[in-house]
Amino acid sequence: MRNLVGCFLIGALLLSALTAQSKKIDGVKKTAKQKKGELEFSNSQNTKDYLDMFERAFYKVRESYVDSVNESEIIKAGIKGMMKPLDPYTRFLSGSSKDRLDMLRTGKYGGVGIQIGLRRDTLTVLNPFEDSPAYTEGIHSGDQILMIDSIKTKGMTLSDASKLIKGELGSVVVLTVYRPSARKKIEFELTRSNIVIKHVPYWGVDKDGIGYIRITKFSKNTAKDFGIGLQELVDQDLKGLVIDLRGNSGGLLSASINILDKLTDRGLNLLNTKGRIPKSKRNMNSRRAPKLSEEIPLAVLINRSSASASEIVSGVIQDLDRGIVIGQKSFGKGLVQSMYNLNDTTTLKVTTAKYYTPSGRLIQKEDYFKKGFLEDGFGDEDTLFKTRGGRFVKGGGGITPDIEVLQKSLPSYVQGLWKAGVFLAFAAEYVPLNNIVAPVVISDKIYKDFEKFLEEYTIKYKLLGEKDLGRLKGALAKEKDLKKKSSISLLSKIMFWESDRSAQNRLTRSIDKYYDNRRSEQYWDIENQKWIENGLIREMSLVASGEREKIKVSLYEDVVYKEASKVLLDLNRYYDILEPSIPLLDSKGN
Repeated sequence: MRNLVGCFLIGALLLSALTAQSKKIDGVKKTAKQKKGELEFSNSQNTKDYLDMFERAFYKVRESYVDSVNESEIIKAGIKGMMKPLDPYTRFLSGSSKDRLDMLRTGKYGGVGIQIGLRRDTLTVLNPFEDSPAYTEGIHSGDQILMIDSIKTKGMTLSDASKLIKGELGSVVVLTVYRPSARKKIEFELTRSNIVIKHVPYWGVDKDGIGYIRITKFSKNTAKDFGIGLQELVDQDLKGLVIDLRGNSGGLLSASINILDKLTDRGLNLLNTKGRIPKSKRNMNSRRAPKLSEEIPLAVLINRSSASASEIVSGVIQDLDRGIVIGQKSFGKGLVQSMYNLNDTTTLKVTTAKYYTPSGRLIQKEDYFKKGFLEDGFGDEDTLFKTRGGRFVKGGGGITPDIEVLQKSLPSYVQGLWKAGVFLAFAAEYVPLNNIVAPVVISDKIYKDFEKFLEEYTIKYKLLGEKDLGRLKGALAKEKDLKKKSSISLLSKIMFWESDRSAQNRLTRSIDKYYDNRRSEQYWDIENQKWIENGLIREMSLVASGEREKIKVSLYEDVVYKEASKVLLDLNRYYDILEPSIPLLDSKGN
């Protein structure tokens, strides 16, 4: 046992010991080659001393601690501690974090196939996946899960609920749900099976011939599903293609390269990775003829949550001048992780390389790195790189879009409606009772019925200035002069609203009245009405026809998508963006 634990601890402490030792070496002037061997010997000897010390500490704690100790947990904590001085993507994974990684790598998991969320603190089915046990047995969007087997879900977290619903293939889980439209409880006995994850949930062509594909994650099946969707779109009379990577935090490097293979000419350099070990140094080129003709203009949508593999796809498309990038500057993650399974239940995810786009850009942002750590290639935010066609693009800190478009934030009242989950709650009850089918049209009757439905809810939101008003009232309440009794009439003193606090109330009464009036107008406010109707059509489409229909109708009020469509239909503007940059002149005009 002693030798086994010692070996495990060697793996746990190795990197932190090397990091500590490297700081010593940084202070030594390395001028003679003959000192290299001495340093390596010293480094090895020092590391061994620290590992021996760590092992002695472990056994001393095990033998002397006041209570019995969980040895495996102490060892795992040691490994996690070893990761702390490194970048946040180098991690020790076990339990649910390893499960999520395995889902990404395999593209499937054992479960019943539902997306769940909390609506008014109630566990609710947001979407049953097509061809899953939940879908086949008839679970609907909006069903409220009351029990998982014999365990009540009240107060349960999403994480705990997910753990209970997932399980061994072939095992059975019983979900007791309340269906609002039927106003009754229903029991579903579901056999867990392999649920194939769909990270390309929608593709389609609009009336103007603009194709659209959404990618939510880069997992094992993403490139294959993207290829299927792309082929369906290419078979139609496409005038342009939009690839939506907004909110996509990344995933597998291989998936992003396989997608780029379908969009770029054979033989072009797509990506280069550089690391300390030879295995991490790779040059990746496109290997196949593209599925999408170069004559079809292309736009990639990104935002601040687009990271890693999303930045590879958008950055390569930009560097090769294959298309334009629209939206907001991306997250800025340019590091590559490799996975090392320690056993069946634990994995090390280690940053082993940085990736560079074809122009030589390193996308990684510098914010959490200390000086001297992973610094090579940073400081390039203001450095200009050249695309294949001669355009200048910025390096470092993410992908800067060719056209910046900010997604408008929802009005505060509409945000309150979404937070309260009332759109889905209404749709789950209203759609089945009224036999509504896609495509959903929001009539005056539906809009008025939703207003009546909201009478059961208290919508929490703050209008512009209300937070400041609250702070003002707090400050006034502390004012001594306002607490003094004023000379008011006897009748006024009798009235409760003219109490000792009336001076403060009189000061803000007209403002309070203004906000009361504004709140009563929110539902029928013209700007709010547009977004309320959009919320209704999205959630009613989900209940009536599923996730694909919801994504389709969500584009109706999407300003970033609308801008992309407009540019793709205006080829003069599109190719103007892709024109080579004018050479920069130095101070002498050269």
